[in-house]
Amino acid sequence: MAHRRAARRVLRAAAFVGWAASAAPLAAQDAMERRASSSIEGSLALTRLHGSAAWMSGVTGLLSLGNRVSLGGAGSLAMEAQRVPGSVPGSDLDLRVAFGGVVGQFLVVHTGDREAWVRLLAGAGNAKLDLAVAQTQIASDNFGVIQPEVGGSFRFLGRLRAGAAVGYRITYGVEDLPGVGALDLRGPSARVLLAFHHP
Repeated sequence: MAHRRAARRVLRAAAFVGWAASAAPLAAQDAMERRASSSIEGSLALTRLHGSAAWMSGVTGLLSLGNRVSLGGAGSLAMEAQRVPGSVPGSDLDLRVAFGGVVGQFLVVHTGDREAWVRLLAGAGNAKLDLAVAQTQIASDNFGVIQPEVGGSFRFLGRLRAGAAVGYRITYGVEDLPGVGALDLRGPSARVLLAFHHP
């Protein structure tokens, strides 16, 4: 009886060691898949401001919170002032816009070197009006902004990824800019991007 009990204990120990040995690679692989990664992204967007086409440069930083969810921040700046015609000669105004906020991303597709996502930016911005002839600021106002977006990217060189995205900027709370309202700061956007991922 003692020999049988000892044999059972040895078999149980061997089975446990075998299970642990087989589970270790899977656990390591799962840990690698869940390891936090980050990315920094630069972009150039074509959008609409005050009824005219405008170029905006942008920077986005993201930190993954899992296999599909990332959280970070982004900021965009109009590369040139938009002219707002005045009612009399010499009263034209230059509109300058910048905004940023918190960004959440959800990966919809992630296959090999390609991925597709949906993003939502929620934050605030600032718009300024300068007198065009003198470049003197005459008004400034802060506003809220929400921008949903869909996009995708592909790996093309090491950790570098290239991609494109389209979205729509929703603004609200513009009250102190003469001749400019929230609707003038809203608009669609299409952008190209270059991102560096680590690891």
